[in-house]
Amino acid sequence: MKKIMLAVCLLVALSSWAQEKVSPSIKQGTKLNYSAYVNGQNFPCVFSFDSVNTGYLKVGWTVEGYGSGAWIMKSKSLESALKGFWGQPTPGSQEEVPDDQSILVFSKAQWGMLQKDKAMSFDQQTFALKAPTEQQQLKLAGKPVDAFLLENSNGTTRIWILNNAAFPVLLKIEGNTLGADLTINSVE
Repeated sequence: MKKIMLAVCLLVALSSWAQEKVSPSIKQGTKLNYSAYVNGQNFPCVFSFDSVNTGYLKVGWTVEGYGSGAWIMKSKSLESALKGFWGQPTPGSQEEVPDDQSILVFSKAQWGMLQKDKAMSFDQQTFALKAPTEQQQLKLAGKPVDAFLLENSNGTTRIWILNNAAFPVLLKIEGNTLGADLTINSVE
């Protein structure tokens, strides 16, 4: 009987360990490697958190074969933006993101909506929390990521957001009608 109980306990422990979700650490200096899909083409891009302060976030970007630059978000954007910034990046520049838009990080207002209503506004659409299927489970290095999956009302656009109140990072977007589809590949 003791052997059976030990075997059951081991199976339960291994099962819970195998399903443990990864929650990447996001802070100043973190680099996020993505694949972007635009106009039928895939290409690698890297985003980095170059400067992180209260009310200020500088996100660097590098697109292989195109160039690099940065976007700056200030407190209004970080607090209450409801839209994504989907403009084409300008190599060699530091662009300030409009107050009603954000890049890569969702605003505190959106995070609050997600926590309270299990839905949020983004790019003039409502996205509702959805339980991912096995195929929709976002993984990094083969391990499931602690992320929320949200879908618009007609099911054409999906976004995955890191479950992190301090840095609710856009990990993946598919079906984006305003810009590139993005998929995270790794975090450094």
